[in-house]
Amino acid sequence: MVEDGAVTLADNSGRTLTRAHPLTMFGLDALIAGAARLRPARLAASDAASGAEIDHAEFDRRVAAFRADLRSFDFQPGERIMLFAAPNMATLVALIGIISAGLEPVAAPLGLSIGALAAGARAVAAAALIAPASIGGESLEELVFGVASQAPSIRLIGSLDGTIDGAVDFGPRSHSENDSLAATRAAPAKKVLLGALDSYGAPHFYEQAGLISASLGLIAKAHVNGSAPLLSLVSPGSIGGLVAGPLAALLSGAALHFLAPFDGAAFLATLDAIGPVRLVAPRAVMSELDAAGLLTSGALLACVAVHRAGEEAPAFEPSHPYSCPIIEIGADGALRAPARAPAGRSVY
Repeated sequence: MVEDGAVTLADNSGRTLTRAHPLTMFGLDALIAGAARLRPARLAASDAASGAEIDHAEFDRRVAAFRADLRSFDFQPGERIMLFAAPNMATLVALIGIISAGLEPVAAPLGLSIGALAAGARAVAAAALIAPASIGGESLEELVFGVASQAPSIRLIGSLDGTIDGAVDFGPRSHSENDSLAATRAAPAKKVLLGALDSYGAPHFYEQAGLISASLGLIAKAHVNGSAPLLSLVSPGSIGGLVAGPLAALLSGAALHFLAPFDGAAFLATLDAIGPVRLVAPRAVMSELDAAGLLTSGALLACVAVHRAGEEAPAFEPSHPYSCPIIEIGADGALRAPARAPAGRSVY
């Protein structure tokens, strides 16, 4: 990982994986393209609330379309694009499309104040701001323009879905081979970094190889594989959410389902519809899952609990000794020390 200019990795196992595993040699966009060639018709991701889904071939086409759209503007290689990130397919496509265009995405978690977001945009000299038009029916237009008005480096505003007055429409569309020569133009050879804002709006940057190695470690720890889907309640704009959700799904062959905004009835209906899952959820909701009996019901094969940036809470300890395995990771995607396992509890 790269934080404030210093290159580090999460732990010794991360360093070993980076050296040893050939997948860490590739960028995230190359992994998406590879999956499209190997398993084009297999489900890649879905938005469970709406039922919308894409296979790997369509995912790759949407990334190519997003890349082509970005390259029709005058961005220079390595410029930074701030992305307001929600737990949905549109955010994931945008994140990979930005990387594929040779630009650096800086993910901004929803819930930060205008001041914190603007400070982050100024700190990274963001050239553009891309965001959903709304989340859960609530417009983000005021937030988007409030940030842009305080960050003079921003020269383009884009919308991922719906309309933001005066913004460029980056809504989903399938890419045709003849849409644009820019779609096939090679990106710079140097792999770009991924940025994320913490809870104070301060930016931190990460190497793609380090994120892939962190996800490989998580896959081994949580036994993620293609036999059961991943259900994520965490945005891929969060580094922990990216490592535990999209990257883990991509590297393991598991289908990925997003559920946002969260609704209890929709959550239970999704569990019924897609069968036993490995859940990626904020660590803050683990006690509610425990109280509802979901950690012992068999609906969850394992839980990956993602800490928020700056969250230093102790490891979660479920009330029942036979709860499903729980793996905790930090906001940076690094594995965290587990709680002491009660007698009889399954652990990995």
